[in-house]
Parts: sequence; structure tokens; C-alpha cells
Amino acid sequence: MTRISKHLLAAGLIAVLGLTACTNTRQESSILSVGKSLIDSRRAQPGARPKVNDSIVQREIGRALQSTDGPLALMQIEGTGSVAVLRVIETNGPHSTWAAWGTSERRSVSTRGGVITSTRGLGTDLMSSSIKGLLTMLSRRQDGIESQILRHLDGENQIEETLAYCAFTPGPRQDYAAGALRLQATRVDVYCKSDNGTFSNYYLVSQNGRIVKSRTWLGEGLGYFTLSHLR
Repeated sequence: MTRISKHLLAAGLIAVLGLTACTNTRQESSILSVGKSLIDSRRAQPGARPKVNDSIVQREIGRALQSTDGPLALMQIEGTGSVAVLRVIETNGPHSTWAAWGTSERRSVSTRGGVITSTRGLGTDLMSSSIKGLLTMLSRRQDGIESQILRHLDGENQIEETLAYCAFTPGPRQDYAAGALRLQATRVDVYCKSDNGTFSNYYLVSQNGRIVKSRTWLGEGLGYFTLSHLR
């Protein structure tokens, strides 16, 4: 169910777009090599997951934290191996729209309560989703069953809904350390079933109910996205 659309080749460039602010020539060369390897690997081995140098990612996280006091997050796309540091570019009530830090790039994801609800410019976009019940269950950190709806465009540009019923299983608390955050969070595993198959998500929820990390399936064309909050 995690087949990656060929249109996501372009999304592989997010790893570059999120890391283009380097001023050191050696760093810039490394980052450009990362972007090139993403594309080359996708062409040679469609199922491969290119690796991005973690030291480069951590360096960019540090630079981003120093440059702004605003919200930041690290996004990883499993199917392409893409990584980007994101900043909030717009808020609308409970929804926040995020794009790559350090660039004018307009590819974006939107979140509600720390959960991705839509994407734009990433290929087979998630147009919207209904996650009110999911957020309620996560805030309680209890066993239970809830539904969620994912909406994508079909081949005729009509909205196609995927209704999934999901079982929630909380686990023990664990340490969470990312960027400027150091806290304890409860991992909640969520197993979902729809007419099209099954998928498994997980969320780390802090003691005050904040979702600080999520691994979420966004549809057949997008696959799994991991969003880790850094502040």
C-alpha cells in the first residue's frame, strides 16, 4: 500500500530545498550530491531508499533553531528518502501550513494538532482529511477504535474518499529528544483498515497532550511521512 508515485521524483529535491542555506562550499557540494543521489537512485532502483547524511541534517537543524524562534519540524518521506527542515508559513485557526526552511519553496504540508492533514505540490497530494476522532483518541492515550477519512483526487479530478477504521494501542512513556525538545511522551500505535487494505501509524504524545512526532500513511501515492517537532 506504500507504492510511491512516479511524480514524487520531484519531491526528492526537498532534501536539497530544505538544506540550501549553507554558506560553506564543501557543505553545498555535499548537499547537492545528496539531491543528485536521490534522483539517480530512484531511476536505477525504484524501490531504493537513499540515505541522507545525518550530520548535514543535524547541522541544518541547529542553524534553523538559531535563526528563528518560531515552530520548526523535521519531515522525512520514507519512499524517497527525502528530508527537510520545515517552518510554519501560515496559520488558519487550528491548522498550520509548513514549507522548507531557508527557501521560498511552496511545496507544503498542513497539520492540525501535530498531525498531517493535507499536502500540496508533492505529486498525488492528500487534499484533506477528517481526523477529529483521531485527535480525541490521541489526547486520551487510551485503547479504542475511531475512524478517519483521507481525500485524494482521482484520475478525473474528482475527490475520492478513503474511510479507515483504526484501533489505538498506547504504550509506555519514552524519552523524546529532537532539536530543542527534551521530554517524555507516550507512544500510541494505530492500526487502520480500509476497503483498500491496511496501514499502521504511530504518534508520540507528550504529558500535556502535544503530538511531538508522528509516522503517518498519507495514501498510496505518498506513502509514509514522519514529522518530528524540533521546538
